[in-house]
Amino acid sequence: MAAGHHTPEDERVPITASPQRRSSQMTARIMSAVRSRDSIAELAIRRRLWANGFRYRIRSKLPGKPDIVFPGKRVAIFVDGDLWHGNSWRVRGLPSLEAQFPTRTEWWVSKIRRTMARDLEVNEQLAAAGWTVQRFWESDVLADPNQVVRSIALIVFGKDATSVHDIQPSAPERRRLASVRVRSKRAHIDV
Repeated sequence: MAAGHHTPEDERVPITASPQRRSSQMTARIMSAVRSRDSIAELAIRRRLWANGFRYRIRSKLPGKPDIVFPGKRVAIFVDGDLWHGNSWRVRGLPSLEAQFPTRTEWWVSKIRRTMARDLEVNEQLAAAGWTVQRFWESDVLADPNQVVRSIALIVFGKDATSVHDIQPSAPERRRLASVRVRSKRAHIDV
């Protein structure tokens, strides 16, 4: 489905509470909404970096296609989604990666472990080419984007945290952060 294209209301598949009963149409609808770039977490970091006067590139032909690149400093920043890069089970308070997937467990775990292995390969390729690689979990960015920007400023520019100004979250960031907090409270209660 093309970006910005909406299906008519009567063609939408209703959301079900049980992932075991999710139809292929529903899965396709959910997956089509997953962004490969310009996520709320990425935009939160980029907004804060720009507001603090740090200039960067977002389009790169480097291995792994980093989310943010500081070419002059040879620093590549990745914002890894918790689900796809293997951290969601920790965020949700589950005992293991396998526990996260009640159905098609082997397929999902294999898919995510391949992504994790690819992340390591990309890190090694970039390091061999003289790049510094930093990866941040989406959940950490959404929890405190200003802290992540302070970390980036220290890595890239050697500036201490006091020289970076905190930026208040935008409305979409606040909504996303609220949903992350609700999920983590549920995970804590369920454990």
